[in-house]
Amino acid sequence: EVVPLEITEVPSGKQVFDWAVPDEWSIEDAFIEHESGRRFADLRDSNLHVVGYSMPLEVTLTLAELQPHLHSLPEYPDWIPFRTSFYSPSWGFCLADRERRSLPEGRYRVVIRSRIGPGSLTLAQHVHRGTSDEEVIIFAHDCHPSLANDNLSGLVVAIHLAAFLAQQSTRYTYRFVFAPATIGSITWLAMNE
Repeated sequence: EVVPLEITEVPSGKQVFDWAVPDEWSIEDAFIEHESGRRFADLRDSNLHVVGYSMPLEVTLTLAELQPHLHSLPEYPDWIPFRTSFYSPSWGFCLADRERRSLPEGRYRVVIRSRIGPGSLTLAQHVHRGTSDEEVIIFAHDCHPSLANDNLSGLVVAIHLAAFLAQQSTRYTYRFVFAPATIGSITWLAMNE
């Protein structure tokens, strides 16, 4: 632990302004398997392959039936996009467009072993007290998997700035907040008006 964090768990369903904290989602496995046995969009290869908050599912589909549930970026044929579906029951897979275009005709077994149910949203904060109660808030989000330039870089800079300030005497109080996505920001603001 670089600096001590105060952790707050906010239960699913809690009203925060005009939003509600969503149910918690967890996933064990997900893949698309062609009738030949070849797998595509396997969660074990990349956690970006499954659309976040995908419902649990085990079904067999034709390629035509599967296509509406596949997401890719034709302008970046080797990138796996990130997608999520917090508030609408859905499912899907993300894969490189080059791989999507190479999917053979046939039948596909689609498996998503996930759970969506009551849980909590986790907020974390660290406060460095200054000589004044006037605060500077530094907010870092920690919501998307495998996105170093969008999530991890902000978290790392914030936590190391907190560690640096812990060794300093400052005029202002510095509050470091770590929360997931827009809902994390809204939840923290609702609890700290």
